[in-house]
Amino acid sequence: MDVSIRFRREMDKGLCRDTNPTAAVRMLPTFVLSTPDGTEQGEFLALDLGGANFRVLLVKVMADGEQKVEMENQIYDIPEHLMRGSGTELFDHIADCLANFLEKLGIKDKKLPLGFTFSFPCQQTKLDESVLLSWTKAFKSSGVEGKDVVSLLRKSIKKRGDFDVDILAVINDTVGTMMTCGYDDHLCEIGLIVGTGTNACYMEQMRNIELLDADEGRMCVNTEWGAFGDDGTLEDLRTDIDREIDAGSLNPGKQLFSRRLHKMVRRLVPDCDVRFLQSQCGSGKGAAMVTAVAYRLAAQNAERQRILDTMCLSREQLLEVKRRMSEEMVRGLSKQTHEQASVKMLPAYVRSTPDGTEHGDFLALDLGGSSFRVLLVQVQSGQRHKAKMQQKIYSIPQETMQGTGEELFDHIVDCIAAFLEYMGMKGASLPLGFTFSFPCHQSRLDQGILLKWTKGFKASGCEGHDVILLLKDAVRRRQEFDLNFVAVVNDTVGTMMTCGYEDPKCEVGLIVGTGTNACYMEEMSNIELVEGNEGRMSINMEWGAFGDNGELDDFCTRFDHIVDDSSNNPGKQRYEKMISGMYLGEIVRNVLIDFTSKGLLFRGKLSERLKTWGIFATKFLSQIESDRLAMRQIRSILQHLGLTSSTIDDSVLVKEVCSVVARRAAQLCGAGLAAVVDRMRENRNLNQFSVTVGVDGTLYKTHPHFSSIMQETLQDLAPQCQVTFQKSEDGSGKGAALITAVACRIKSEGQH
Repeated sequence: MDVSIRFRREMDKGLCRDTNPTAAVRMLPTFVLSTPDGTEQGEFLALDLGGANFRVLLVKVMADGEQKVEMENQIYDIPEHLMRGSGTELFDHIADCLANFLEKLGIKDKKLPLGFTFSFPCQQTKLDESVLLSWTKAFKSSGVEGKDVVSLLRKSIKKRGDFDVDILAVINDTVGTMMTCGYDDHLCEIGLIVGTGTNACYMEQMRNIELLDADEGRMCVNTEWGAFGDDGTLEDLRTDIDREIDAGSLNPGKQLFSRRLHKMVRRLVPDCDVRFLQSQCGSGKGAAMVTAVAYRLAAQNAERQRILDTMCLSREQLLEVKRRMSEEMVRGLSKQTHEQASVKMLPAYVRSTPDGTEHGDFLALDLGGSSFRVLLVQVQSGQRHKAKMQQKIYSIPQETMQGTGEELFDHIVDCIAAFLEYMGMKGASLPLGFTFSFPCHQSRLDQGILLKWTKGFKASGCEGHDVILLLKDAVRRRQEFDLNFVAVVNDTVGTMMTCGYEDPKCEVGLIVGTGTNACYMEEMSNIELVEGNEGRMSINMEWGAFGDNGELDDFCTRFDHIVDDSSNNPGKQRYEKMISGMYLGEIVRNVLIDFTSKGLLFRGKLSERLKTWGIFATKFLSQIESDRLAMRQIRSILQHLGLTSSTIDDSVLVKEVCSVVARRAAQLCGAGLAAVVDRMRENRNLNQFSVTVGVDGTLYKTHPHFSSIMQETLQDLAPQCQVTFQKSEDGSGKGAALITAVACRIKSEGQH
């Protein structure tokens, strides 16, 4: 146990950047990133150089249905004068033998990938680049130490000029052994050699290998453990070992050695189930395996990159999105083109943000999903930021959402009555702000004609009707309390007002949650749908529909088309479908399905659950990207999706897909916002413009990178605007009450 603890300490020293140069156990990175997964196939050459003779192998790997390996090999010797002569002659000799082997097999015209087992101490900088530190085992060829052995071999092959190979990997024999056995047993992640010398290698988490700046995935580390004790760490134990050697018990009983080894390991780590698999074919097959794996990884990587690149937007493309959004805004505001415009730019009849003189008690109703909130907001005059809120949440049964409009509004009014009674205000007559998060047409603040139900609502007799009248009729039927004024507010405008109460510069509202939308204060003179040219009015953009006339077609990928086609409103809300929470998980799910069907992920095995619409919840995106050590969390999410046998490599990939999809969403959102704030700046003829955006929505609030990428994009595309973001803490209900308060203030000012 004591030796085990000391060794562990030495491993940590070797992995740590500061102590590595002096560590006895060197812990060298091998750049082998994965063990075989069984899908490797093709023909590979291997060279095995580690003594006075060397082997050349041709390894055929088959993967159709069953894993099979066929090998042919030839042993060549190295004359003594070459072992001590010049390096050029040595590598020329190796190239000659290779040519002889290829000729014998009649495959000299094929350019095959080659793996090179080179069993001497080397410093590796890439998988195909290995600098010889010092010769051992009686080799003394000049001009090789300090040089990359791959380039020396390439040079000799090029000199001959009658064949070519693709040298993909240099490995040492320990790694070769692990890879050889790893092909037959996917749990094999450790290589051990106990022969003339001894060494071990194993798969380590990238984040622990400080010599490399990477923290995703894993890499095989060659411990070079034979040197353990070179700095005196084992002095107090050495006599025992000497005695063992003297007694000669290490050599005679080979079996005895392995049996003792197994027993000892099991005793020292009882909680690890360790199996020993003997390598039958030496490390040459392993070199071919490393090459096969590298070949598979490179091909898969290129294919994945090609697919992910379709979802990466350049700065030019983002500027184009901004330009088209600006154009659509103009079309939505103009009387002539409003009908055809995809961005409807609906006037919201909110003329001013709070000035701090508002006061009184206001009710607010927040309806936008299967539950709704009733709030009492008490606004105290002259004290900005002082609004007391009490609220209760009520649910709407499924049958009420899909019954008649009368039933729906009767249920809402019953809940308001219950709330007033609970607050001890039974029978009061109060103004109400109604956050109604469905598309409405307004021609004044206290009217909202429902254009169409969304989010699963289907109550009859509501579309095309004024929801305020429907609400007031239900109040009249109940005859218990009265609403003396009602304002209809869209949730985006509500968010802007909630934040505007804290920060008077807040003139933009943004929601990025299940859906996405924005609003801002526009000059009355530009709003052709409303009479009057004085002052400003908030515009509910309904920007989720941007792209419904094809404005985003050249940025859409086939994954966007699949998500759109399988949604309940194909062809509608195209911008929203590339940005908001309801759809991002779906985009990711479809990319994962595509990757899997091409064998680029999950070993090509599709789980039934991953085929289910909506199974990849957007909250998973936030979780997966939130923590740099989250590979474990990612695996548990993948298990939830029925992918029980996913590997660390799969987790790294899933994370990358999530990050590409979320990045694109944040950039598109930033480009839209850039169009909005630049328009406001130009409206006011300013060179520099500073403004605050009130934001709400789960995606914006919970995703670890969405907000920063969006702000980065916005700053890049609208450099003359200084934009501050404020998260709305109280949702849009408080905003609805404030809008009502502002409206009541203006109304009473008008009466005086």
